[in-house]
Amino acid sequence: MKTPHKHLHHPLLLPVLLCCNIVAALTACSNIDENERLELVSTQVVPYDTPEEKTEEDSLYDAPIKVVESRVLIEDHTGQKCPNCPDGAQTIRDLQRTYGSRIVPVAIHSQMQGIMEPEGLGNELGNTYYNYWHIEYKPAALINRIDVGTGRVFDKTIWPYAAQYILADETPNPLDIRIKAHQTAEASADIDVKVIATTAAAVSGKLQVWITEDNIVARQDSMGSRLNNYVHSHVLRAAANGTWGEDVSVSGAEGSNVREFHYTQALASTWKPADLAIVAFVYTDEKVVQVSRSKLKVKE
Repeated sequence: MKTPHKHLHHPLLLPVLLCCNIVAALTACSNIDENERLELVSTQVVPYDTPEEKTEEDSLYDAPIKVVESRVLIEDHTGQKCPNCPDGAQTIRDLQRTYGSRIVPVAIHSQMQGIMEPEGLGNELGNTYYNYWHIEYKPAALINRIDVGTGRVFDKTIWPYAAQYILADETPNPLDIRIKAHQTAEASADIDVKVIATTAAAVSGKLQVWITEDNIVARQDSMGSRLNNYVHSHVLRAAANGTWGEDVSVSGAEGSNVREFHYTQALASTWKPADLAIVAFVYTDEKVVQVSRSKLKVKE
């Protein structure tokens, strides 16, 4: 799949995003050497108080096909050494309180202003995405990978406007994505993903399946302090079907409206299965068409 080029335009949203993105880029947090920054040490725990989530019931995977609302994928590029990044996490919390499960965030840690595995949360997958999208500051996010003319990377001040714009569109989404994920052994899990056409519109793109983890207690720099017990959520851990996913094509035509995928995912010993979730989304060169999230069902 080629790099997306097409732009999403809106007479009211476009001027706001253009202005805000330029100002934000000038004032965002760039790569500051740790020795040049005065930091206080704190043991504060910052909870991630989003609404309680439940593991998706298996019956939902095979429920009747129906039209569903669009959801928003927020690819939050963040880092443990980024003092402005907790503000980005707060913005996401606010969006989740407003829109609930229609907001699907993923925190992507990388080397820039980060700490790499195994000591930290950064990984090579995060580095790949960070470099691919030419990100120059943190926190920065892609919001359903839409482009309003200045690129797909937005500062945290833009995220609410972009999410509101997407969710205000009441056009039925052409896709539903259902996930069934079970831990099969201490170090592995089975993941089933079903991509369903809900309208007559044909969709051809890529299916991406990510593994994320919540409730990770680790260091996080904040403005004027270092939080040694910060609670990190929806941290990207791995891609179950490769860095860029795999081809998928569905339409409302009878006999071709469902595609099913199965994956076996190795679970690292440092991950807590009870805090893992699966994020699956379909994207094209223009945008993320639909996204879904489901917690991993832990083996008892």
